[in-house]
Amino acid sequence: MVTWFYFAVFVLSLVMTGSFLYRNKKTDTVFILFSILVTINCLGRYMLAASQTLEMALWANKFLYVGGCFAPLLLTFIVARLCSIKIPKVLGVILTLYSTVVMALVMTIGHCGLYYKSATLAQGDGFNYLVKDYGPLHILYPIMMILYGVILVFFVVYALRHKQSISVRAVTSTSILGFGIITLYLVERLTGSNISLLSIGYLFAILIMIRHFERLNMYDMSANIVSSVEKMKEYGYMVFDEKLRFVSANDYIREVFPEVNAWTVDREVEPSDSYLYGEVVRFLIDWDGNEKDGRKTIKAGERYFELNIRSISYGRKENAGFLLEFIDRTLEQKYYNTIEDYNADLEKQVAEKTAHILHIKDMMVLGMADMVESRDNNTGGHIKRTSEVIRVFAHRLSGSCGWLGIDELLLRRIEKAAPMHDLGKIAISDAVLRKPGKYTEEEFDEMKRHSAEGAKIVESILRGVEDDEFVEIAKNVAHYHHEKWNGKGYPEGLSKTDIPVEARIMALADVFDALVSKRCYKEAFTYDKAFEIIEESLGEHFDPEIGKVFLECRDELEALYNSF
Repeated sequence: MVTWFYFAVFVLSLVMTGSFLYRNKKTDTVFILFSILVTINCLGRYMLAASQTLEMALWANKFLYVGGCFAPLLLTFIVARLCSIKIPKVLGVILTLYSTVVMALVMTIGHCGLYYKSATLAQGDGFNYLVKDYGPLHILYPIMMILYGVILVFFVVYALRHKQSISVRAVTSTSILGFGIITLYLVERLTGSNISLLSIGYLFAILIMIRHFERLNMYDMSANIVSSVEKMKEYGYMVFDEKLRFVSANDYIREVFPEVNAWTVDREVEPSDSYLYGEVVRFLIDWDGNEKDGRKTIKAGERYFELNIRSISYGRKENAGFLLEFIDRTLEQKYYNTIEDYNADLEKQVAEKTAHILHIKDMMVLGMADMVESRDNNTGGHIKRTSEVIRVFAHRLSGSCGWLGIDELLLRRIEKAAPMHDLGKIAISDAVLRKPGKYTEEEFDEMKRHSAEGAKIVESILRGVEDDEFVEIAKNVAHYHHEKWNGKGYPEGLSKTDIPVEARIMALADVFDALVSKRCYKEAFTYDKAFEIIEESLGEHFDPEIGKVFLECRDELEALYNSF
């Protein structure tokens, strides 16, 4: 009966270890080794009970000790991680050497009397066991178990003293399990019992480890998130588990919302009348899981934040917790407020404040251009540089293309409109705009919307400006600067001279800057390569006549970019 009990425990440990590996795509060496060692221990216990010869029993006993020597060591490392403590390298080496020495002594059983003076095979009620006469160095094993028990006590005390930032529950439950295993061993050692319940303790150990593995990786993930945004001054994060218990927050959020410093890890946030609880925690509690509904704007002092809630999945677990992302949108909000204030003022004072309004519009355009740059990871400084390229290009065009109907007034209007060409990116989602790699077809369709949206924004901003021709030019620059001479551009698929001349000019400046600038998905092309690409694209992408004039600007453009 006892033999079958040991066999059942071994099978259960094997199944749980396999389940642990199956459930978690991301594996962890310490947890895997712990589970394997426990399984080996259970196997050794069964083999010993089923042994028919002394030699087989001794080898089974050695198998058993593989888990018995090293599982407590790994359990110590796991609890240290739960406490966010890095065990000193020297201590780690000492503990490992101690366990290794004990294991080496175990391997001498049957060859010398250091660990066991002698051992004989005896039979109980349906199972076999060893009758042992302990050697002088066997005392090292119980000393080792007591040492690990003392270390676990230290971890529990440490966790209680730092309960605001450490999961006391996880540390305590794991340590109690360790104490239980150590206590069972000591009781068996003192009483001389031939039936061991240590396997049951190790089974519970695997169960606890499976539970804490996912939680510990949430802590690790939270730490990685915090580490990755340490240098990003305008981003903050909070992490909650699936039961809406607080896990962590980065320093930026703790500074903006000092109330977070009073929250306790692994505890639900206590309800309060505070702004943070009402606008953030309550928002998370009421969230229905729809990503669109998990976004809002909140305010902290003079700062505005875009708050996004994202579900955290881990391995095959769909809902392991929640990540709350705080993005500083103070600058954008101030611009939006400016626009709203401006529109209200415009309705009342258009007649007497035209000049002042035009100045505000110019500043607004530049401000919105800066806002676009700050949101787009791919095009830092692009709007400003293309505006300078247009200035250089316009100077050359003014003396070369009068016969194309490009006069100086038109060129001045194009120069003024150039900063507006990418304003439509304001309407593109962060997920697409900030993506560092190649777009999918759906994402590219989303990005292409910025041309038409830009024309609408330009029209809204310039409402009330008396220069109708400038308004039309600015709209065309925003709307059609991605059209191609061969008709394969977007958004309308216009071709040749159906494309407004201002958009054809803007297209050259836009593509040139993209070629010679470093982006997150490519290195900058050399000037030789950039001008070669543009020359090869004349008559395909670009107006062939205007493009020839652009190629003549090479020296001025190189000097311009070298000055940036």
